[in-house]
Parts: sequence; structure tokens; C-alpha cells
Amino acid sequence: MNLQPEDFWSFYEWLIRPDAFLESALLQGAVLIVLAIVVGLLVGYIISAARYGPSEGFYAVARGVRDLVRFDLPGTSPRRVIALARLAFKEAIRRKVLFVIGLFVVGLLLAGWFLDPNSSDPARLYISFVLTGTNYLVLALALFISAFSLPSDIESRRIYTIVTKPVRATEIVLGRMLGFIGVGTMILVPMGLVSYVFVKRGLRHTHLEVADVRQIGDQFEGETDFVRSHKHSFTLDADGRGLTDVVRGHRHVVTRDEDGQFVIGPPTGDLRARIPHYGEVVFFDRRGEEKEIGLNVGDESLPGGYGSSGISRVIGMSQGPKKLEHGYIEGGTLCAAVFTFDDVTPERFPDGIPLDLTIRAFRTHKGDIESTLRASLSLKHPTKEIETNPIVFEVNEYEVDERLMPLTMEGSDGDETRELSLFDDLVDDEGRIKVVIRCVDRGQYLGVTKSSVYLRPGESSFEWNMAKAYISIWLQMTMVIAFGVMFSTFLSGPVAMIATAVCVLLGFSAEQIYDTRHYIDSGVNRGGGPIEAMVRMLRQDSVTTELDVDVLANKVIKTADAAIVYSLDAIATALPNLPKMVSTAEYAASGFDIFNALLARHAAATFGYCLLAFLVSYFFLKSREIAA
Repeated sequence: MNLQPEDFWSFYEWLIRPDAFLESALLQGAVLIVLAIVVGLLVGYIISAARYGPSEGFYAVARGVRDLVRFDLPGTSPRRVIALARLAFKEAIRRKVLFVIGLFVVGLLLAGWFLDPNSSDPARLYISFVLTGTNYLVLALALFISAFSLPSDIESRRIYTIVTKPVRATEIVLGRMLGFIGVGTMILVPMGLVSYVFVKRGLRHTHLEVADVRQIGDQFEGETDFVRSHKHSFTLDADGRGLTDVVRGHRHVVTRDEDGQFVIGPPTGDLRARIPHYGEVVFFDRRGEEKEIGLNVGDESLPGGYGSSGISRVIGMSQGPKKLEHGYIEGGTLCAAVFTFDDVTPERFPDGIPLDLTIRAFRTHKGDIESTLRASLSLKHPTKEIETNPIVFEVNEYEVDERLMPLTMEGSDGDETRELSLFDDLVDDEGRIKVVIRCVDRGQYLGVTKSSVYLRPGESSFEWNMAKAYISIWLQMTMVIAFGVMFSTFLSGPVAMIATAVCVLLGFSAEQIYDTRHYIDSGVNRGGGPIEAMVRMLRQDSVTTELDVDVLANKVIKTADAAIVYSLDAIATALPNLPKMVSTAEYAASGFDIFNALLARHAAATFGYCLLAFLVSYFFLKSREIAA
């Protein structure tokens, strides 16, 4: 998986941004809430002025603000909120929403027939399926129960039993939100447990036989039988224990019992939560000169590697600088990607440095079609001319290449060739070391990002990592419920559901809007905005040529396109960038530990949007004539 620069930020860096406070999530969130309050007050005044006149409308809005600050917020009773949450909870249960769990189980049973356990990465396939299916099913359920509840109560006049009692509008809104969140949580927990059992069961397989067993001294070498389109090679030590090689992301423990029979254990290592330790990467071009970015093999949208990403993003959904997905290094030249890692100490890596690689291959000609591209890696001292001999390996784009750099390696110290000590010769006094990646095949290219090479000081529990992925789904569900309750305070059930769905879809489309804005800002000709694109379609013009119209028409079209795209960008900025939250499933599916800072950012973003939805819901419900 490819991580963007902002994915490496800590929670403090994301919240405060010491280097650019104007782009910090704290300031952007505060600005968004203030703007929403101002717009809400203006809309409320216009509605009140139309009802009661200009002066009385002003006093009506002022009374609403006064009631919130002076009476409703301080007087909100937790007991009444809990009681109303229980009513909302029971109401949702009466609508038989728990059948969603059964529907989910049936979906998993059907998926068991169609998911291919013989795929190149079955763990990724199964985990992606259960997390994606859970995500969309829970969001659809949250959308339904939150949008229809309050309008249904008003239409059937059940709301009279509540508003005729000493209940405040804040308590009604909070009770609805908490009740529906409780229902969603009760559904999400068993779905998570069932998903975990489904993944474990789907990946379980056994190799029953061994073949080509050879005894070399006290050791045994052999191969397992062919199961699920793969087999393993193994080596047993003198005690009769060993491990197979890693195939399709897993391996097996092999033992030899007292009767001389080989016993192959269940798969291990397929469900993981790697804790990566990333470094900083710099590139060297064909002439060996240092560059910030690698070679560009054809992405015309970002010729310089970085570009403007539009106006500032809000509440943690910031995109940060737009970067090329991969920087490429050319084979057979002085091109190289050099990663510098810090905090490399014997205490963290007592047995050597675990090094993982996820490198992309880019071919300019067919070459040897029976093998993948070849690359080399070497360890280098950060400041001295001390470097190990290059280790040549074949690039596998679809699996994580796990390596262990031993404590001693052959290499060169200036003009001298000798055995190098990992920590004495290659790591400097500040705990830094360099990893150099080169492409061996001439005329071919390797693509790397900051996340392509990392150290692995440890691993987290896969079960806890799955729990964090479901916490992210829970946060998304909470956000959708907050928006659904907000729209239901002033719209009918179907319209509220459509409005909430539009917000969710715009949130999922935010990145495409950002990219469109980036293309216009950067001046890259990619067909222009919506009006220019429509003109090109009618005239059948290519998107790579200048628009063939007169100067005035061209200026009008580009100005209108800019206004449309800027408006869409502003709307997308005000909405949650849900793809960033959904991407946590990619962490779990790829076998990486979900950063705690990333989860904290999502939690803060959810709280901000829920607070905003609560304030809007209060004012609309306060001004609504329930009896009407």
C-alpha cells in the first residue's frame, strides 16, 4: 500500500501543524464551525423575518441563541438523555434492524463460494471483503434508521408524548443520536466477531504429505504437497524442527516425530499487523546527483512531483501536498533511492535488522519474461564511505519481501574489503543507517515511495488491529447518524435520507474534486472543467489540445469552470473525506498496524462533525412547529 506524506504525521502535528498553523486541523475545524454557525444564524434570521417580520425575526433568533447558552445546555439532564436514547434504541429494535446481522452472515456464506483461496494473497482478499462489506452495510443501516425516525414520530404524532413533557431540544437530539449509535454498536460487534471467524476459517488449510525429502548431515530438506495451488520448501534442524519458506504470505511449522513421520502444522504469518519504522528517502538521478523526487515515467499531471492540492482541508481530512505515487529509478545507471533510518540501536534490533520491501516494477521492454526485474540493496554508513556488498534480488510487486540483515556482512571500507559489523561500522553515533536501492536491469525502472522500504522492529496483535479497523467503521457510522438526525429535524424521512446520502457520496468523491481543482490550479491541460469538457465533447476535440474557440469565449468558459470547481471544492472541504477513513481497512488487509495517531485523527474529526450536526439540529428543532 502507498502512504501519503500526511499519513506519517503524529496527532500533534496534524492538530497544531507547528510549521503551518494556518493549515492545522484545529484552526480549520474552528473556522468551519464558526462559518456554519454564522450561516445558520443568517438562514434562521431570513426564515424568522419571513414569518414574523424583520425586527421580530431578529429577536426570535436572539432568543434561540440565548436559550441554548443560558437554559438548554446548562439544563440538559443526563438522565433524560439516557431515557430518550433508550426510547430511540427500542424503536430501532422494533423495526427489526437486527435482521441485518443475519443478512450479513448469509452474505458471508455466499461469499465463501466465490472468494478464491487460491489467489496470490488470500488474506488480503478475505480481510478486504469482510471490512468493505461491513462498512457499507453498517453505513446504509445508519442512514436508514437516523433519517426516518424523527419525521416518522412527527407524522404519527408520537412526538407529542415527548415534547409535552419538560424535555429540552438538546436532550431530544442527543437522545436520538446516542440511541441509534447504541443500535449500530450492538450490530457491529457480532458482525466483527463473525468476520474474524470467517477470515480464519477461509485461510485455514493443511499440507498432509512431503516429497523429495533429502537428508544432509543432521538436517532434512524437502517440499510439501501441492495444496491450494501452492507448495512450500522446508529445512529441519538436528532436533527435527523447522519452518517452510514463505509462499502467499504464510508459512508452516514442520516437525519430525519419533516414528520419523513429518508433521506439517497450520499456516502462520498470514494474519499480521506489522509495525513499520519508516525513514526519509532521497533520489539520485542518472548522473548521480541528489534529487527530492524520482524520475517521472509518464504522469503528466504532476511534472514536478509536488503540486497544489486546492484550498485547505478541514478537520483531519487534509490531503497535504500532492505527490507522485512513485518515484522511479532507472536500471544500469547511477540512479538510486537512498532511505535513511534513525533510532537503529542494538536494543531494538538485537538479532539484526528486519527489512521489508514493497517495490514496484516498470518495464520499458519485454526483457526476460520468465523472471521479474532485478534490484539490489546495500547498507551504507550515513557519513562515511562504508557500504556492504549489494544483495541482488528479484522484485515481487504482489508480496512483501521480508529480509533480515545480519549482524555481520561483507563490504567495503573505502578501498578496503572486509567483514563489517552492523552496529559498529554501518550505524553512526546518532543511530542512523542508510539503505540503498538500485535497479540492476538496464533500461528498466523500479518505483519506490517513502513507504516502500521500512524496518520492522515489532508486530502488533492482528486481533487488535482488526478491532481498530472496526472502530474506524464505528466512527463513520456515528458521523452518518449525526448527519441523518440533523437532516431529519427539518426534512421528511425520504428527503432526509437522500440529503444524508448526498453528503456521504460527496465525501467519497472529495478526492476526485481535489484532483480536478489541482489540475486547474497547476495549469495542466486535461480537458478543463465541466463546461469545457462538455464543449470538447460536442466539438469532438482532444483533451490534450488547446480549446479552439475565440479569446472571449475561452475566458468565459474557464471563468465559469473555475467558479464551479471552486464551489464544489468548498462543499467537499466542508464534508468529511470518508475515503481517508475507509482506507484504514487497507492497513488491516495489507498486514500493517493501523497507526494510533491516524485513529485519533479520525476520532477527532468525527467529534467535530457530530458537534456541528448537534448545533444545527438543535436550532432547526427549536424553531420547528411540531404541532404543524
